[in-house]
Parts: sequence; C-alpha cells; structure tokens
Amino acid sequence: MRKNHYYYLLFLAALGFGLFSVNIKAPSASAHVKYTVVPKSLRGTYHHYSKKNHKWSQVKFTKYTYKIGNLPTLSGKKLIAGGLYPQLHLSKYNSYYCTELGESDAYQAFYKGITVTKNGKKIHALKELVSYPGIKHDYTIIWYPSKIKSTQTPVVYV
Repeated sequence: MRKNHYYYLLFLAALGFGLFSVNIKAPSASAHVKYTVVPKSLRGTYHHYSKKNHKWSQVKFTKYTYKIGNLPTLSGKKLIAGGLYPQLHLSKYNSYYCTELGESDAYQAFYKGITVTKNGKKIHALKELVSYPGIKHDYTIIWYPSKIKSTQTPVVYV
C-alpha cells in the first residue's frame, strides 16, 4: 500500500511539474480589426444643388469619416458588432467606392473622384451613382467642392 502512495505522489509531482513547465500559448489578439481609410480621391467637402426642391446638400469625407446631410457621421475608427467591424465600410465596385454602415447595406451610396471643367477651370469633384429599386436606369449626381449651381452641363473627365 505504501508503494502505491509513493507512485501516486510521484505521478502528481510529475504532472504538476509538467503543467507549470509546458508553455501553453493562448490565442493571440493579433486579429486586429483594421480601420477604414477613405481614399484620397474622395476626401473633401462637396455640395450639390437640387433644382427640384431648391436646397443644397453636402457630403463630407475625411481620412476616417463620412457624413452626408443630417445623417450621423460614420467613422472608420469606431468599431461595432462587438468590435468586429468598423462603423464605416468602403468597398470597391467597378470604379466606384461603395459606402456602407459596418458591412451592411445601410447608408449605401456609390462615389468616385472625377475632374470636371466648370466655367473654363478644371476642378476635382465627386460623382455619385444613384440607383433605387424600381428605377429602370441609374443616374448620376455631381458634387462640387463649392456651392455651384448647375447652369450649364460640365465636361466630365473620368
């Protein structure tokens, strides 16, 4: 009987020593969510005048944020869904960037940076592709860096 106690004690000591000496690595926290960075071709504050309701609209892109009109600002640094996704998500669709709320289809809009000639001057502008369910054809809106009323059709360089 004493011999069995001796082996049990030896077994427990070896097991304890083995547990403390073995380096068990926990999963690393390197699964870091990357911030959404807005491309330089989209950054800036842009304006559009609606002839239909005679009002100005504004869209603003910074390095990490997107804001249109009175809607809340979406940030590429703010994480949602338990820290899984950035609040602002940009994906490329053909030559347009699609803006989304945290990889959903909320706040969806398609933009690309373009150069236009307005009153003889080349300026950087933003082109928005507008598409709604039930509309047969897509149409575009040009956003200008200053409040310019569209009295003539600008020449667009894509």
